[in-house]
Amino acid sequence: MKNPRGIGSLDFFGLHVTEQPRPQGTPRHIEGFHNLVKYLVRLQKDGTLDDDEFSKLVKRAAAASIKVEVGDRIERDLKLKIERVLRLRSEDKRAA
Repeated sequence: MKNPRGIGSLDFFGLHVTEQPRPQGTPRHIEGFHNLVKYLVRLQKDGTLDDDEFSKLVKRAAAASIKVEVGDRIERDLKLKIERVLRLRSEDKRAA
């Protein structure tokens, strides 16, 4: 099964989630993290997961979400810096 929503979504785990509107600017990995935690809470409440299992899974999900967020920020900052350097070089060539 091809997963169009990515690793951060519950679809990745083979679970169907109805699409709800995302607040403007909320990255998909954050939305997926929230959906996953809600699902894990439901599993804990119905006794499928004990407290230790729940804690470990939430920590793993949080670590994965943080990793994506840090990577996105680094990528965005590098892109901006590269564009700035290229723009400055272009302006220097025109001035010369």
